[in-house]
Amino acid sequence: MANRKLLLINKFYHDIGPAGGVGRYLVQEEEDLLKAGWDVIPFAMADEHARPSPWDKYFVKARDYSKPRFGIEAAGDALSLIWNREAARNLEDLIQETRPDVAHLHNIYHHLSPSILPVLKRHGIPVVMTLHDLRLLCPAIHMLRQGEVCEDCKGGQLQNAVLGRCVKESRAASALAAVETFLHRSRGMYEGTVGQFLCPSACYKEKFAQWGFPEHHLKHLPNFVDLDFWHPNQIPTTQAKDSYLYFGRISREKGLRTLLDAHAIWEQKFRDGETSTPPLNLLIAGSGPCEENLKVHVAHLELKTVEILGPLNITELRQALARAKFSVLTSEWYENGPMAALESLAAGIPLAGTDIGGIPEMIEDGQTGVIMPARNPEGIYKGLRRAANLPASAPVAARKWAEKNASRQNHMVQLEALFIKLIEGR
Repeated sequence: MANRKLLLINKFYHDIGPAGGVGRYLVQEEEDLLKAGWDVIPFAMADEHARPSPWDKYFVKARDYSKPRFGIEAAGDALSLIWNREAARNLEDLIQETRPDVAHLHNIYHHLSPSILPVLKRHGIPVVMTLHDLRLLCPAIHMLRQGEVCEDCKGGQLQNAVLGRCVKESRAASALAAVETFLHRSRGMYEGTVGQFLCPSACYKEKFAQWGFPEHHLKHLPNFVDLDFWHPNQIPTTQAKDSYLYFGRISREKGLRTLLDAHAIWEQKFRDGETSTPPLNLLIAGSGPCEENLKVHVAHLELKTVEILGPLNITELRQALARAKFSVLTSEWYENGPMAALESLAAGIPLAGTDIGGIPEMIEDGQTGVIMPARNPEGIYKGLRRAANLPASAPVAARKWAEKNASRQNHMVQLEALFIKLIEGR
């Protein structure tokens, strides 16, 4: 019997830099399905980090939408953002050659665009799509307006994104994103092609249903973590637990400015004698667009116990985790199922996280970590103090939670079963 064939589609075909947690998921998904006897056929952008593949001749031109551009080439990029003709043509040729049985979509908007959806539909290929963020609902991927969660575009009121300059703080970029969202939603392109949407958090399943997606097409399938790779035995034990750690993208929606404000309260209260507990060192690892602004804010607050570590390799990250009594995630948007949180818990590092999006689903308050109020420096300070005094059983409880709720093997069994169900019902 011939192997089943999966068409694996994402704008990036790697796990480097901006590919982030989605890239890590994609690489591991491909590894596991190959081991299970599937043929995996990738379709992505031909950017500089794209992994080699027998099918990379069909990859599409890489486009960078991170910075504003002008001129004829920029106009071509804008049109491709809404409808990428090259992606549709190349996918058509790829399908003709490979004849896949099912497709799994991750992030396709902008760089590939929904132009590929009619191609999949025309060939009768069952489609699964994982909803990693909120872009299919709102022109602003994080659903933030001036740093605050905003749902003013609900019900098709997309002009609010333009009025609020919600995309890159630019009216032009916001208008383009609003037009893109309107065209795709009004034609029901995603809902009419995708047979099953996978939601890594229960929060996302509820949010997409509230915004009009058919509830029977939404399935909660939590993200997974490699429990062997992120095992407590992999973390050095010689380091003193003198710190707490943030590791991930350095960007506005992660709430790191608020975290620094909370840490400043801890330092100030210790100096003033309001608490006898000295602040733990705050370690911040990662890179991103707000890295320099973060350093400026550290200097402005005159913080003495903050270390900006920059991007770390896995050995360096494990050394940072070895110093951490707990990790911290102070996101201020509807975070989905963040990989850093799962990696921390799997490594036996409790998590202090904010009460927004899917984060509270990943914490048993007082046992595996602490839930704190988002965008609230005083509340986060109190949460940090609680996290620093979690019971000695918390690391073991964190690991057990990950084993029960974030097993890579269990996730892949469910994912493969869904693929087979759609193929057999084709």
